[in-house]
Amino acid sequence: MKRFKSLATLMLCISSAFGTSVILNSQQPKAHAQIQPGGPVIGLSPTCTNSSLQGAFEIQGGGYLNKTQPYALNALDTFDSFGKITGTVLVKSVAGTVTTNVATKGTYHVKTDCSFTASFIRADGTSANYSGVVFDKGSKFGLTQTDPGAIVNLKGERNNPTITSVNN
Repeated sequence: MKRFKSLATLMLCISSAFGTSVILNSQQPKAHAQIQPGGPVIGLSPTCTNSSLQGAFEIQGGGYLNKTQPYALNALDTFDSFGKITGTVLVKSVAGTVTTNVATKGTYHVKTDCSFTASFIRADGTSANYSGVVFDKGSKFGLTQTDPGAIVNLKGERNNPTITSVNN
């Protein structure tokens, strides 16, 4: 019994040092949730909506089209918080053929669990469909292309237009 009291005292001291609380012998219901690093909380109710993606995002990534053609993309797209996307593919490489500055428009839909779908149509006639997840309070997302034969992953991060210059 003396060991148990010492262990309980030690646990209380440690939890106090970290600003947490310990409840001994509590029969309170526990929330069951899985937390994935950088991802949504599964089992709880996140508050994601279309407005979770709002503003300009830098998007980059790549993979393969038709399972064999190397693909890379850098884009700047604006999400309007209502499900519409406008932007520009700044540079795209498909099997070494590079195109630049292609206008893009599209749609997106964010679900309450922070997963979302997006469809893009580009001025060069190409299109792409994606599924992904919003994280870091809407400042980042990850996408995987869902079109047959595509093995493409993209990451998007909110563009911060504030640039500080240093004069030497």
